[in-house]
Amino acid sequence: MKVTLKEHTHVVYQKTTHEIKVDIDGVEYIIRNSEDDNGVEYFVWSENLNDGNWINPYDIENIELKNIIEKLANAAYDDYIFSESNVGKEVDMEELNDY
Repeated sequence: MKVTLKEHTHVVYQKTTHEIKVDIDGVEYIIRNSEDDNGVEYFVWSENLNDGNWINPYDIENIELKNIIEKLANAAYDDYIFSESNVGKEVDMEELNDY
C-alpha cells in the first residue's frame, strides 16, 4: 500500500483544565478553570454544594461565596499564586482583582 501525506499534523482542538483545592472558612472546595477553543468554563465541587455534585459557580446562591469562588476560578491557571510553594498559605484575594 502506498500512503501519501496530504496535510501536515496540526492541532484542531485543544482543551486545558486547571484545578485548585482550597479551604474557605473550614470547607474544602475543588475549583476548575477549563479552557478550550470556544472559551472558558468554571466548575466547583464541595460536599456542601449541589448535593456533592459539580456546579457552575454562577449558580451558587450565597453571593459572597459565589464572588470568592469566581475570583479563584478565574485565576486558577496562575502558576505563581497557586504554586506548590504556596500550599498551606492564605490566598491574598486582593491579588486576584487583576484577573
